[in-house]
Order: sequence, then structure tokens, then C-alpha cells
Amino acid sequence: MDQKNTSKSVAQSYALLALCARAEGHSVFYEQLASQIEQFSAWHTLPGQAALHGMGPLLWHHLRQAKIDIPAETELTLRGLYLRERTLNQAHMLTLVEMQNIFAQSDIHPLVLKGLALAYKYYPDPALRPVSDIDLLLKKDDVLPAMRALKQAGYHIKLPNSNLQILPSELTAHSPSRNGISTYIELHHYDPKHRLHTDFIHDEELKDFSEAPQILTINGCDIHIPSPTDMLHYVTKHMVRHLFVSSVDIPLPLKWSADILSVVEYHAEEIDWADIQRTDSPFLRRLEVLYSQTPLLEKYQDLIPVRKIDPPLGINQYPALPDWKRIGLWRTFWLSFQTPSAWWLRLYYGTDEQGVFWYGQIVYRLRALRWILRTTIRRIFFR
Repeated sequence: MDQKNTSKSVAQSYALLALCARAEGHSVFYEQLASQIEQFSAWHTLPGQAALHGMGPLLWHHLRQAKIDIPAETELTLRGLYLRERTLNQAHMLTLVEMQNIFAQSDIHPLVLKGLALAYKYYPDPALRPVSDIDLLLKKDDVLPAMRALKQAGYHIKLPNSNLQILPSELTAHSPSRNGISTYIELHHYDPKHRLHTDFIHDEELKDFSEAPQILTINGCDIHIPSPTDMLHYVTKHMVRHLFVSSVDIPLPLKWSADILSVVEYHAEEIDWADIQRTDSPFLRRLEVLYSQTPLLEKYQDLIPVRKIDPPLGINQYPALPDWKRIGLWRTFWLSFQTPSAWWLRLYYGTDEQGVFWYGQIVYRLRALRWILRTTIRRIFFR
């Protein structure tokens, strides 16, 4: 298949997956889904794109809910993705419960971020939200005790030097194998001093958890997860941070769009939208972009302050992040300063149509220059 046809198939698959990026369906959504399937032809591309975006189980679920027939081979593949995620999520969930019981003995109560917190709170079936690891946010003073407790319980973990004045903001562990599955665990904490550390890990998304956590009961165990507003802020910042380093080959996963829209709709009637409009208008502009590809439930149209807009130009198109060693320094500079698509600019900066030119021509190019300079400094001084 030539490049033009491949790009067309990917774009067609992306549009269908973006439409399905929501935990709950509704009548208008199902009408649009049926209409899109009637015109859909990229069946050979769809399963791979669905897996790439973490959307296989959710796509399969919505098609079943709408009672829409698709080619048998595609349906079988999507069902296989669902069954795979159900097995993995079950293993990850049991590990999370086990860790929670380990931590409780030391009076440690981490926040569970993304992944399982979203799967068990906002999706009708946890298997609809693929999970690749467990992310925990701890108080700084709890990090080393938590890691020691996990190591004592048989987790594979490399303890950092306890004399370090600044702990890395991300530490990792692997659970003992459970039915052949070992869970990857990331333990995070937020420390403003860490921004001076030389590992250059950006942890700004981990700050501003200002509200009391929610309690979510999973398999009889109480888990702490962020409040609805804190969860929205976190998953949005996480999406934006990864947007800068995404590409066509490794795109921004649409499962993250599904997370945002699912939290929004689940809590639509209790979120203080006036406060968000006053303090975080970029979030609402990003929300407009997401809702340009899947319909907002009618009963929320007068509640959630987002405009109905056409999908921005350049959906699923990313700025070039060229390898200067392969293509040369001058071509790297040239490609790095090319203006991104309107879709990318609106999601990254949370701007509206009027701001696209300013952010594309001025702000993005300054950001690209800073990235080039920082990358150069890292290569010279921290090799």
C-alpha cells in the first residue's frame, strides 16, 4: 500500500477511534457511530491503530452496545484486545490491593493516579481502559519507607541512597510475577527543589493536588484517588506534557482523551464550571477540541461552557522532532521551527482559533528554541 493510502486509512481509523473516546455512549453518539461505520473502509488498519491508542476494548464495547456488525476478523481481533486487557487489569488490580495492604501497615496512603483509578471509577467495565503500570503519588517522607516495605515483601526494587538530599521524582519497582504477569510500578513525589536536579524529569504535573482525595473501594480494599477537579487537572497536564514528544508513529493515545471526557461527564453536575471558566480557560478550549470529534450529551450543552466547533485542521499531526545526528544541524533547525497544525496548537496551548497564529508563529518557535538549547546542553555536559 502506498503512503497516500496508508495516511488516508490512518486518518479514517483515527476519526472512528476519536468518536469512541468516551466511557459512556448516548443516542446521538450511537447515531454518528452507525453513520461512520457505513462509510468506513480501513478495516485492515483499524485493529493496529486501536491497539496503538489503547482503544481496542472501548471500540469493541461501543460497537457491541450499538449492535453494529463489522467484519468478523476485525471483531475477533478487537475482542481479543478486550480479553487481553481484562487479564492484565485483573493482575494489576490484585497487585494494587496487595501494595495497599503493605503500605497500610506503615500508615502510608498513596494517591493512585490514572490507570486503575480511572478504570475502576469511570468505566462501566475496568477492562475497557488499558493499564500498562501503576502510578502512585506519595508524600516525600513516605517514599523510602514505601520502597523498603515493597522490597521486604518481595518486590524487585533498587533502593536509592538514603543520604540523597534530593530524591529522583520517579522511582520504579516490579511486582512478583502473578500468573506470569509482573506489574511495573512508578512511585512519584513532588518536590520543587527537584527541578534543579540534573535528570531533567518534568514533574510539574504532580503539583497542585489541593483537594481531599476520594476513597474508591476495589476488591474490598479502600484506595485513595484524586478528587474530580484534581484528576482533571492531572490527566490534562499529563496529556499536554506528552503531546510535545508524540509523533505519528507514537501518537498521543486517544485513551487519554477518553479519560478526560469520561471524568467531565461523570462529574458534570458537580464541577464548578464558573470557577474553571475563570481560572483555567485553556482547559475549556482543549475540551472544545476533544468534543469536536465526539458529541457532547445534549443535557450538558447548557451546563459545560464549551462551544461546538468543527474539528481543527491537522488532526493527529505532530511537530517534527528530528535527529540532528542523522540529518544534520541546519536541517534540524529548519524542521524544528515549522509551524505545527492548528489541532496540535489548540491542544498544547489551550488556545482558540484566534490564538493559533500567535502561538504557532511566535510562542511555539521560542519553545522549540529552548528545547534545542536544553538538548544541546544535556548532550555536552550530561553525557
